[in-house]
Amino acid sequence: MVTKIDIFALGPSRYDEIEFSRRRKVRVRTSGEELFVKAPEDTVLRKLLWYREGGGVSSKQWRDIIEVLRVSGAEIDHQYLITWAEKLGVDDLLTRAQDEAAGKLDPQ
Repeated sequence: MVTKIDIFALGPSRYDEIEFSRRRKVRVRTSGEELFVKAPEDTVLRKLLWYREGGGVSSKQWRDIIEVLRVSGAEIDHQYLITWAEKLGVDDLLTRAQDEAAGKLDPQ
């Protein structure tokens, strides 16, 4: 079995620091190996930033955002997500993604 892992360096912004501090340790094998992963809210926020920076055309980024929102629904800290989406200037995209994930909008 092959597992793909993306590794990113810690950026210089306040959000980068917050995102890093919220990482979670998860067990990846029954033998006990663990990895740190992003919180689902931070995955959504980062992908919204990448989507916007890429001109809003990456269907892969958008699908990933919707899927994280759907899969992590009850687990997501919605207030954190809304607060940081506003600070990062992606609140309009977050609203659209949440509506689509909830089935209120047709996928684009």
